[in-house]
Amino acid sequence: MKLLEWFGLQGGAAAGKKGKVTHKVSVAPGGQSFEVEKGRKVILNSALSAGLGFPHNCRVGSCTQCKCKLKSGKVRELTDSSYVLSAEDLKAGMILACQSIPETDLEIEVELTSGGDRLVETRGTIVGQKDLTHDIVELRVALDDPMPFKAGQYAEIRLEEFSLSRNYSFAMAPKGQEANELVFHVRKVPGGKFTEWLFAANRQETRLSMSGPFGDFYLRPAEGEKPAPIVCVAGGSGMAPILSLLEQAKWAGETRDAVYLFGARTQRDLYADEEIGRIQQGWRGSLNFKQVLSEEPANSSWNGARGYVTDELDKLELDWPQVQAYLCGPPAMIDAAIAKFSKLGVKAENIRYDKFE
Repeated sequence: MKLLEWFGLQGGAAAGKKGKVTHKVSVAPGGQSFEVEKGRKVILNSALSAGLGFPHNCRVGSCTQCKCKLKSGKVRELTDSSYVLSAEDLKAGMILACQSIPETDLEIEVELTSGGDRLVETRGTIVGQKDLTHDIVELRVALDDPMPFKAGQYAEIRLEEFSLSRNYSFAMAPKGQEANELVFHVRKVPGGKFTEWLFAANRQETRLSMSGPFGDFYLRPAEGEKPAPIVCVAGGSGMAPILSLLEQAKWAGETRDAVYLFGARTQRDLYADEEIGRIQQGWRGSLNFKQVLSEEPANSSWNGARGYVTDELDKLELDWPQVQAYLCGPPAMIDAAIAKFSKLGVKAENIRYDKFE
């Protein structure tokens, strides 16, 4: 762990709500501020708990979207940010809000977004568990308190039995502002404590701790008089946030055309055909859904597309500079898709992605 110190406005700890000792974090520009419980919480989670629109995505110190400038005060870093921040960023005093715990009062500089999602920390009970494929299950969790979220975002699930937490995207669109039952798609990770435990038996009635929503992966509004289609690319359990995003868009009356390319190894890795079919039926424009298999035996009954899912992008005739791209799945697939979209002319700011390890 590393201790960073920048001199300027210095401050000690103060007693916050319910007598907890806190540090004050002041945000420029804008003059907003929030409290962080001393020695326990990182800057990002506390900002989200206060309802501030703090930019972020991964929350594990790799995407760098939560970087901010430390103008004064001290922080303790949970990980070494020099691996992901540039030399220029480090020289300028940039830190990662998701990896920094205040040691004193702070003053930081970051451009907040409007309409921040207030972080909800609650508990819930597993009320449903069913197999979707040989290595993906659907998990339904009934919450003690509602957790409003945007389609495409994710929550952190904590299982005290193993003292661990995992992030999973919501696999259904939010129903109004009350979201007391959440749905997730969980892929089995060989050797992973949580998924090995989950797949070993039916875990209904198990209590979990939950926090969220997190992430900025959600559908952006159309741009221009004749907006280009939405293009989604996913693989594996990356189906979950795309399913949520498209379902919400259908309910909202989205009129743009959409293309959804789903990549898998073999037929046994395919799922959610019925759910996508229902979304297609209610879509006001056209929604083209295509499954692409990369390792399906040559002599099988499969008559669909074969190869890498990203190769299908070359077959589309679109106004690429106006396209909005939404990508979810394994890191290698996402990296290949980003490179392909960039080559086709899609603007970097219009490529949204969520990498699933």
